[in-house]
Amino acid sequence: MRGALVLLAGLWLAGCAQPVPEGVRMALAALPNTLDPRYATDAASSRLCRLLYAGLTDFDASARPVAALADWARLSPERYRFTLRADRAPFPDGRLPDAEDVAATYRSILDPATASPHRGTLAHIRDIAVLGPDTLEFRLTRPDVLFPGYLSLGVLPADKLAAGHDFNRAPFGSGPFRFVDRVGAGRLRLRRVGDGLLVDFTQVPDPTVRVLKLQRGEVDLLQNDLPPELIDYLAGLPRVRVERRPGTTFAYIGFQLEDPVVGRAAVRAAVAHAIDREAFVRHLFGGNAR
Repeated sequence: MRGALVLLAGLWLAGCAQPVPEGVRMALAALPNTLDPRYATDAASSRLCRLLYAGLTDFDASARPVAALADWARLSPERYRFTLRADRAPFPDGRLPDAEDVAATYRSILDPATASPHRGTLAHIRDIAVLGPDTLEFRLTRPDVLFPGYLSLGVLPADKLAAGHDFNRAPFGSGPFRFVDRVGAGRLRLRRVGDGLLVDFTQVPDPTVRVLKLQRGEVDLLQNDLPPELIDYLAGLPRVRVERRPGTTFAYIGFQLEDPVVGRAAVRAAVAHAIDREAFVRHLFGGNAR
């Protein structure tokens, strides 16, 4: 039993201020630590990298892996074949991502010299074989039915990887947004490919200040990182809309299975039964969890 407690919560708050000519303004508790998907682990980095880069797979509303850049087939318990989709979006230079780009991205992640924090999750990849411009296979050292879900990391162009390109400072992906610029240490801007919409992300660490900026019309969007009392306050304002969606944040209790006490299934079951989940949801999360 990996976890005795699972909590999922997601919020999206939209302020109904007058539109601004330069686009949409969003306040974040923290800006991303990196815009290179090989190193993205914090929430802000992971979310913005998903805007800038496309991965082989993505997730549906139920958190199940679905095809993104590629469809896949499980040829055997240790062998997965991916075929890139014809309708995939190009890199900023107009070139379509190909199988060599995918292979180069994951070989870079698996290279110890890269020091990617995602290497451990993918360490059971035995080799990656490019079978053609649009087809490649991942061969594993052990069966893993969850493997496609690990391949949502953004794909990087092989030529820029070979040249040592700094993807943190100059992101170069085939996602639905393009990097525009950074403004000082607390602001960055992206532009949506489809319609040119500019989205301005500004760091505002204090949640009360973020709420005040939304209320005054200085920003248009907030997402998560707010205590329940502030969410309830915003929900009561006539010019603010609060939207709730299932999220991917979860909490769990991990047990050392070699321990003579908690290594016993009956003890872990007792801990699980002892946790009052309804009280956590009601009092700690203000009903914004499950």
